Amino acid sequence: MELISFVLTYFLSKDLVMMTAYVCWTPEEISELYRRANRASVRLVVVSDFPRAPLMEPRGRFREAMLLDLACPDAELILEQASASRGFNCRHSWLLLHNASSDRSFIEDTLASCDILPDADVVWSSSERLVDLYRIKPGLPLLQTELGLARNCSRQEMLALWGALPTAVSRRKDLRNMTMKGISLVSQPAHFKGWSDLRNRQIDTFPKLTYPLMMLVAQDLHFRFDLRQVDLYGVAHNGSFDGLVGRLQCQEAEVGLASFFIRPDRMQVADFISETCVLTCTFIFRQPSRSAVSNVFLAPFSGGVWAASGGVAAAAAGLLVALRRARERCRPQPDLQLFTLPEAFTFALGTLCQQGFHSTPAVTSVRAVMFSTLLAALFVFTAYSAKIVAILQTPSDALRSIDDLTRSPMLIGVQETTYKKVYFQESPDEATQQLYRRKIEPQGERAYHSVVDGIARVRTGFFAFQVEQSAGYDIIKQTFTEREKCSLKEIEAFKLPLVAVPMRKHSGYRELFATRLRWQREVGLMDRERRIWLVSRPRCEASGGGFVSIGIIDVLPALQVLALGAFISVVLLASEVGVHGIRRKTRQYHDAHQLHEQTTIDA
Repeated sequence: MELISFVLTYFLSKDLVMMTAYVCWTPEEISELYRRANRASVRLVVVSDFPRAPLMEPRGRFREAMLLDLACPDAELILEQASASRGFNCRHSWLLLHNASSDRSFIEDTLASCDILPDADVVWSSSERLVDLYRIKPGLPLLQTELGLARNCSRQEMLALWGALPTAVSRRKDLRNMTMKGISLVSQPAHFKGWSDLRNRQIDTFPKLTYPLMMLVAQDLHFRFDLRQVDLYGVAHNGSFDGLVGRLQCQEAEVGLASFFIRPDRMQVADFISETCVLTCTFIFRQPSRSAVSNVFLAPFSGGVWAASGGVAAAAAGLLVALRRARERCRPQPDLQLFTLPEAFTFALGTLCQQGFHSTPAVTSVRAVMFSTLLAALFVFTAYSAKIVAILQTPSDALRSIDDLTRSPMLIGVQETTYKKVYFQESPDEATQQLYRRKIEPQGERAYHSVVDGIARVRTGFFAFQVEQSAGYDIIKQTFTEREKCSLKEIEAFKLPLVAVPMRKHSGYRELFATRLRWQREVGLMDRERRIWLVSRPRCEASGGGFVSIGIIDVLPALQVLALGAFISVVLLASEVGVHGIRRKTRQYHDAHQLHEQTTIDA
C-alpha cells in the first residue's frame, strides 16, 4: 500500500483533487485506493477497461491528475488515446508507473509514439527515481530530466521540490533551433513592400504589427519559422474556413503571424494565445455647424420666450383695435381708421421685424402703445441677433450620438473591410441597427470606400466615415490642415472584439508562446510596436479661434421663407386675377342680359 500513499502524496503536493486512475489492480487494492482518496478529499475515477476508456478533453475548467500503470495490459491504448486527443497537456498531470525499469532507452522505446510536447506535465515513476519527460517536436527524442526523488520521499520533500523547481515554461523555453510552421497574411501583394514598410500603415496593419513580435518570440525560444502566406483571414463555409484560419484548422500551420478578431466561430477551430491591441472603429467627421443640421433662426429663444414675444405683439394689436373703437365713440379720428384688425396684426408683425409703421396717429394713447411695443421689440430683436451671431461663431456640438447621426442629413460611409457588414448586423444596440438600415443599407456597395477615399470625403464634404481609428488618423495626418484637424469629431458605433494572435487548436506550444508574449507586453515591447504601427489621434495645434465665414446653408431657412412668401404671393396674385376676371365676365353677362331684356320690353 506504499504505492497508493505515494500516488496520493504526489498529486496532493500539486494541489490536484480530481484524479483518473487507469489501473488493473486487484479489487482489494482498488478499494484501498478509493478509501484513501476519500479520506484525502480527492475525487477519484478508476478505469480498468482500457479499450472503452472515456475520451480525454484537452480543455477544461480544472486541472486533473492522471495515473497510468504501464504494467497493465493494453496500457499502450491509453497512451495512444492521450497522444491523439492531446491529453498530454498542461491540464492533465500524468504519473506513469513502471516498477521494472527507468532506463532512458526503455522510456524512449515505451513512449516513442507519444506526442508529449513542451506544455505537457508527464512524470515517469520507477521504484528508485522520478523522471520529467517532454519532447520538443513530434518525431524528436524525449528530453528526460531526473527530479532527484524516489517513491519513498515525503510530502515535505515533494513540496520543497515543486517550490524550487522552475516552471515548465522556464525549463522548456529552449526549442533547440527547431523549425515550426507559421502562416501570415498579405492581403494586397501588389502594395506589399516588406514587413517594416511604414509608407502604407493602413494596408495589412495587424500582420505588420504581429510579425516583429513573433520573430522576437522565435529568437527568445530559439526556433525558426517555416513561413507561408495567404491573402485572406478566413471565412467559414459549412464549418470549414478558408484563408489563414483554414490553415490552422487543417493543422497545416502551428501558429499565425497575423493578429485578428477573436470571434466565437473562429474559437471553435483555433486558439488565441495573446491579444496584441484593442481596435476601435468610429465614425470620423467634421462637426458641422448648427445651421447645417437645424434651423438656426429658431434656436435663439426657447418656446416660452417665443410665446411671450407673440403674446406681447398680440396684446399690442388688440389694444390698438380697442383704442380705435373707444375713440370712435367719443370723437372719430381719420388717422385711427387705419387700425383695423388686419392692420393691427400687420403692425405687430412689422414691429417684431423692426419695420415700424407707415403712419403715426395724433392720439397720445395710441402713440404710447406703439412706442412701448417698438421699444420692447428692439430689446427682443437685439437679443435675438446677438444669439444668432454667437451660435454661428461658437464650435458646434450638434452631433453627439448615433441617434444624432441617423437624424441628420449627413451622408454615411464605411471602410472597405472583411467585417464591413458583420458587426453592424450583429450589434445589439438598436440605435446602431437603425443607422445601418436607414443610412448604409440603402446605398448598397456605394456605402463602402477605401480609407483614402473615405477620409478625403470627410475633409471636403458633409460626410461621416466609419473607419479603424489608426488607419483614418494616418491619412488625416498627411492630408488635413491644422484647423481641419481641430474640427474632427468621433462617435463609436459598436465595440469590436480584441485582436489576438491565433494558434492551432490544442497546440503543444500554447503556454510557451502565451508566456513570452505576456512578457513582451509587461516590458513594453508590444506597446512599442503599437506606437509604430497604430497612429494616434492628431493633436489640434491651431491657435486662435478666428472668424467663421457664413455660407448659404447658414441663411437657407431665411431664403426658404422668402421663396415660400414669393410663391404664396404669386398664387394669391393669380387667384385675385382669376377672381377679378370671373367677376368682370359675370358683370358683363348680367349687363348684356339686362340690355337684352330691356330691348325685348321696348319692342
